Amino acid sequence: MFIIDEINFPDYKMDGILGGGGTFAILGSRIILGSRDSDLCSWFVDIGNDCPREILKELRILNTGGIFRFDDTRKCTRGWNGYNQNQFREFKYLTEKKRVTMADLKQYPVMLQSKSFHFVCSPRRCISLIEELHEISEDLGIVVSSPVIAWEPIPDCCSPRNLQETLDILGNIDIFTPNAAEAAMFYGEDEPVDKPNCERIASSFLKYMTKPDSGIVLRCGPLGCVVVTKNNPKPMWFPAYHKGEAKIIDPTGCGNTFVGAFATEFVKSRKNFKLAAVKATIAAGLCLEQHGLPKLTVGDNGEDLWNGEAFDTMLKKYYIENPKLA
Repeated sequence: MFIIDEINFPDYKMDGILGGGGTFAILGSRIILGSRDSDLCSWFVDIGNDCPREILKELRILNTGGIFRFDDTRKCTRGWNGYNQNQFREFKYLTEKKRVTMADLKQYPVMLQSKSFHFVCSPRRCISLIEELHEISEDLGIVVSSPVIAWEPIPDCCSPRNLQETLDILGNIDIFTPNAAEAAMFYGEDEPVDKPNCERIASSFLKYMTKPDSGIVLRCGPLGCVVVTKNNPKPMWFPAYHKGEAKIIDPTGCGNTFVGAFATEFVKSRKNFKLAAVKATIAAGLCLEQHGLPKLTVGDNGEDLWNGEAFDTMLKKYYIENPKLA
């Protein structure tokens, strides 16, 4: 969903910030696609009667394949984000949310041919969405050629009571990507803060991932991310883009940005987990540098500049700092 955020930190708060899981996921995808293919990332943007012009302009600048739906009878979906001293995030809706469902895709059949789908939901809704995707496609006579499914479980469902249900559906998933805290919560554990425990928890899901070329991408905050896959069960680590906290302003949306970028590069690179993790890590780093979305401008040669820097430049910098990944 597209959401207008209020963000509360221990010392201050911000209001009227462009946000929402859908917005940040599309940001990640848009960063990877670049301006030439920007319309290939598609989503629903539900605009209420109170949407500030500045936010609408910022959405338009991305030039995505977004389907804008204006409704003067309702307000925009608005959310409250609260962070404590340890950056633990709480979230609640301030207005009635406008949920995106598979029925929405039925009105825009071209979206059913997407090469990847990014779900942020409970395990029960995840399997329901996958089933609906195939049912609607069959009803419309559309051939769905095994799209990549990237699934982020919502924090509320990450508990021991939902573990078995989660494990049971992993055979339908290509990219299972909770963050470290969420993954640990399935086992009733605290967030792991060291690499061995992150690896242990990530690997615990692997035997249930039965689709070819599937894997777990565990997002581990300042440690970066760790990837374990069916083809390569040995944990692969990818350090965070930002070392220290000098450029970290706001973590809101970082995870969604990572997954949106990862899923898109995963498709583009023909399921290259390593390249997808590197580029998603950089995209997530961009998301951290300000409240809301990074600023998009155009360079002298027509390339995208994110906060004044080209993505290729950031990629080269990351490889220089992490030569073993090059």
